Amino acid sequence: MMKEMEAVSNFCGMTAALLFIVANAYYPARLIAKKFKPWSQDTVLFFRQYLKAHITLNLLALLALILHGHYAEERNIFLTLSFIASVALTIEGMLMHYRVVPGMQRHLRLLHTQQALFTIWIVLIIAGHAVI
Repeated sequence: MMKEMEAVSNFCGMTAALLFIVANAYYPARLIAKKFKPWSQDTVLFFRQYLKAHITLNLLALLALILHGHYAEERNIFLTLSFIASVALTIEGMLMHYRVVPGMQRHLRLLHTQQALFTIWIVLIIAGHAVI
């Protein structure tokens, strides 16, 4: 039974990682594409569709992450902090995209797109899994 739970955790963890990578390649792709403005209509359409994929894939990744953490045998402070950052980044993104809090768009965008926060999130994930 424990091996089955660990297998579920591992599957969900790998799924979450893959989904997060594909979803969050959106931001560097946009940064690179900005160097080639003006954009064609196809490029504009691509990034509109990729934004939808970014949102959907991050939500699915968060669900997989929740399952991964729930079934994992081991935890540590780094993984707990990376989980909190994952939830916070996802909530910020959802609040920003759906304009849930009027007048907070600029603040949410600043929080959600912080490269430092993203870097800290990655470091916490790596450190947390290295310690286990």
